[in-house]
Amino acid sequence: MIKRQQIAAARMLLTWTRSELANAAGISLRTLARFESGEGDITATKLEKLEEALLSEGIEFLDGGVALQRLKRTRPTPD
Repeated sequence: MIKRQQIAAARMLLTWTRSELANAAGISLRTLARFESGEGDITATKLEKLEEALLSEGIEFLDGGVALQRLKRTRPTPD
């Protein structure tokens, strides 16, 4: 099972905000924020949704860490 630190690290590798990850995973921003900060737990279903969203973007979960295998999409740069 992936850990909260891996979720946060994966999000950082993608340069995603919590809101972007929550939207991609179909969970609430509050749930993600509480989980990442260690203030709350998360259901197995929601954790699976987070994992699936990150895997689809090229994240690979390693033993205790994460790696970005490929960047699936790029974020638009501000003008």
